[in-house]
Amino acid sequence: MKRLFSAVSFFCAALLTAGLFLLPASVSGKDVELKFDGRPKIGEPYVIAVNSRQVRTYRMKLVGISNPPRRRETHEIHAVGELVYQSLDPLVIQFKVEILNQTVDGVKTDYAPLAGMTAIVRSSGVNLRDIPLGTDDDAAESVLGGGSGEASGTKGKTKAEIRAMLPGARRLIASMFSAPLDRPEDYLGKSRKVKPGEKWTASAKPMLEAIRANGLELSEDKVTATATYNKASKVYEGDVTAQNVFFLAESGTIPGYDFKLEVYFQFPEDGDDPPLRVERSATEVVNRAIPEGVPGFSGSVMDCVTTVTSDVVMIRKSKMKAKKKNWFLDLFD
Repeated sequence: MKRLFSAVSFFCAALLTAGLFLLPASVSGKDVELKFDGRPKIGEPYVIAVNSRQVRTYRMKLVGISNPPRRRETHEIHAVGELVYQSLDPLVIQFKVEILNQTVDGVKTDYAPLAGMTAIVRSSGVNLRDIPLGTDDDAAESVLGGGSGEASGTKGKTKAEIRAMLPGARRLIASMFSAPLDRPEDYLGKSRKVKPGEKWTASAKPMLEAIRANGLELSEDKVTATATYNKASKVYEGDVTAQNVFFLAESGTIPGYDFKLEVYFQFPEDGDDPPLRVERSATEVVNRAIPEGVPGFSGSVMDCVTTVTSDVVMIRKSKMKAKKKNWFLDLFD
């Protein structure tokens, strides 16, 4: 389910934020031409902020036991930086780190001393090819002020301590940028004329392909997908006009399997760029019965519930009028 449940994907990521988008009660107003096929501008810097959280819970429902064994895994990512697309095919991205940390099962690793370092991400399709940050010695030198920038958090850090952080930073950046880059047009179409409050049937094909790739054959009638246009709003301190679209996909009656995906898109009014903000909430439930005849487990069931919430904000710097130093860093406070 990598398309649905990757920690971060630029074009398909969402975290439900109460009150941010209000579903209209009725269709009204003039037709609006919405464009869903915007592409990043090559060579232009974008400011990007990422928050994501994945929780996976395993539970064994044992016959005759009221408190079944349970295991819980959590993974959180928080990142802020500057992104420059050098190429779209093949994908080559330059990411300059400002904030980078992750928390795995309650243990936080903060890569603050790497602020100012630039990572080059090269990928083709779903396969990450490499994330070169230079040799470890060269990279450590640059973080300490000999190259790409000096971070305020490096005080008291030795070259060896900085070098020891690099493998973990590589893995974290890989988890952020190596997901399949689903595009909004794959679900919503390239463009559409709609009124505020209008709902239409969206495409569930990308999700069906991902589910089938993971070994579960589903027919199209087992998944419903709809989209609703929720009118325009001013965002980013009133600097930018966004067109708000809500996407919902749900599975039907499928023995042992269920999922729900909710996505809130904020598209730029001119349609030139990818979404300004993509917020997602996704839940997948898999039930598997223990085969009959296994001693002590007859009739027992293993549950696996995966919940992903994520929020990706990306806006071209040239479109931002606000110049407050910490404006973008405060987005998620």
